[in-house]
Formats: sequence, structure tokens, C-alpha cells
Amino acid sequence: MKLLAIPLALLLASCSTQSCWKGGEPMRVTEMHAQWGAEVDIKKSANQVKVYRGLAHPLGDKAKYERQVKQGGWVEFQGFKFHSQPVEVSEGTAMKVLEIYNRSASHEAQAVKTTCDGFHPDYALVWTKGGQQRVLQICYGCHEWKYFGPGGKVHTDIGDKTYFKDLLPLLPRERNRR
Repeated sequence: MKLLAIPLALLLASCSTQSCWKGGEPMRVTEMHAQWGAEVDIKKSANQVKVYRGLAHPLGDKAKYERQVKQGGWVEFQGFKFHSQPVEVSEGTAMKVLEIYNRSASHEAQAVKTTCDGFHPDYALVWTKGGQQRVLQICYGCHEWKYFGPGGKVHTDIGDKTYFKDLLPLLPRERNRR
């Protein structure tokens, strides 16, 4: 039993490190083409981008989520609820996040996640161009992002270096979403 406890403890401890969520797999050709299409669209359309913070996780903190929904004051983007008031971020922050998203090196092929409660965005960047809404959702629990635009949806993992070094300093992780 002791022999099993040591590897298990090491495995659980590793989930607090950078390697816990990493798929580490390069994107497949179809994912790369979809991401390139999103990149072109973002460069042409991103203007007056607003940043919204997601409500609590509906599975990870069900009671808090249900209270937030019942309380009201939320908006929905692509099936997920966010606080209705955009987050106040420093000038240029939203554009920096989109620049990070536009780097192919910021993406990896989706990996199977077994230690999170499922995709639920911590943030959404939202803007409209030509009557069509664009949404970039960022899930810190899964280390994933989804882009919704005129060409459809692009869903990829966020590379570890991008997540820890570039993204978290711009949009900090909130431990207890209000």
C-alpha cells in the first residue's frame, strides 16, 4: 500500500505544476487552418473589445453559480453566463490577449482532461463587426480557449508557456469568482 501511495502523491502534486493540463501535441492541420482563419478575422474585425468575467463554475461551485444566476445581472455568450458589467482592464489589454491568441505557438491540440470539471470560461472577449458578434472564451481550469466568429468555432488548448507567462499576467485568475 505504501508503494502505491508515493506515486499517487507525486501524480497529484504534479497537477499544481505546468504539466498537469498540457496536451503537448501540436495542432493538427484542420485545427491550424481554423486558427489561421480566426487570426485573419480578428486582425480585420477586433475593435472596441470588451472583457467579461465568467460566473462561478456550474459544476465546480454549483451553489454559488445558482445564486449568481438567480441574482441576475449576467449576460450570455455562446452558451455561458458572464457578469453583465465588463471587467475594467488596462488600456490595450484586450488587444494584447488577442495578439497572444493569434500566435500559432499559443495553441496545442486538445488533450483529454480528467482532473477538471469541464470547459467553463473565466473570461470572454467580445466585439462586433458587420453585425456579427465575435467571442473569445478563455477557460483557466482546462487551459483552453474557444473562438466563435463568422467561420465557426475554433477550440484548442492553450500552450503552457503562453498560459503561465503571457496570459495570466494580463487577465489574472480569480480563485473565488463572485
